[in-house]
Amino acid sequence: MFGRWCAQHHSVPLAADTATLAAFGLARQAAGDSDATMRRRWSSLSSFFQYAVHTGNAASNPVDGVDRPVELSGNPSRTTLLSADAVDACLAMAALLDPRLEALVAMLVRDGIKLGEALAIDVDDISGRPPRTSVTIRRNGKTRRVTLDESTARALRRCAGRRTDQPLFISDHRARTRTPQRLSRFGADHLLRQLRYDNDERVTANELRRFYITSQHQSGAALDDLRDDAGLSDTRGITRFVAKHQPSPASSATPTAAATPIEPPAINVRSNPRRRRTPT
Repeated sequence: MFGRWCAQHHSVPLAADTATLAAFGLARQAAGDSDATMRRRWSSLSSFFQYAVHTGNAASNPVDGVDRPVELSGNPSRTTLLSADAVDACLAMAALLDPRLEALVAMLVRDGIKLGEALAIDVDDISGRPPRTSVTIRRNGKTRRVTLDESTARALRRCAGRRTDQPLFISDHRARTRTPQRLSRFGADHLLRQLRYDNDERVTANELRRFYITSQHQSGAALDDLRDDAGLSDTRGITRFVAKHQPSPASSATPTAAATPIEPPAINVRSNPRRRRTPT
């Protein structure tokens, strides 16, 4: 979307400054984009520019200077609430497309791990084998062990392959040193963009994690326990996520891979019993 807009205005995405982004934002608002849509757009663009800075293709992230819409505390989350059938189809499609995508989606919907936490995992952070597999994550300056869902553990093993070290999620692109590079947030977003609904709506990491939170809440998990599991500072974020339990009609649509119509096999994923996370 941003690339097409830049082409129409004779601009180069990597050369965009805050003023260019502000103009893009005004154009999208005039086109009818909601605040929630704009928050997603700014998040994606920020990931893109952060990656550009990391690779030396940009000096700074111009999104840092953009005024983004703020979600008022206490309001019900506008993040789409995916149905269990939609999540089953997402997992099935991810397994067919890329082992990295399968592992990422599994950790989001089965274990509630944040995308950034997942990307920071190294292969040697994983210990044990199904059904008793755990992983070390880094959260708020501390490390903690998370006992994984059995299916997630198998997906992580497939993603790691024969490797015993290195980042769990590695980029397709290698540096000049030929050293495997950790998959960036922008790269992870690119993987997730392969999952789309019939109406061409992308599946986001936030939507997948919301499914975990709401399904655990429906299974009887207490808000304080969910807050701790989700790594949130207070229960207000959890309350916003669980405020509306009924999935919208669009969220029940079957995801399809972008430009790759494959019939996904049936995989049954429903709310799982909560797993204990042990701080270390």
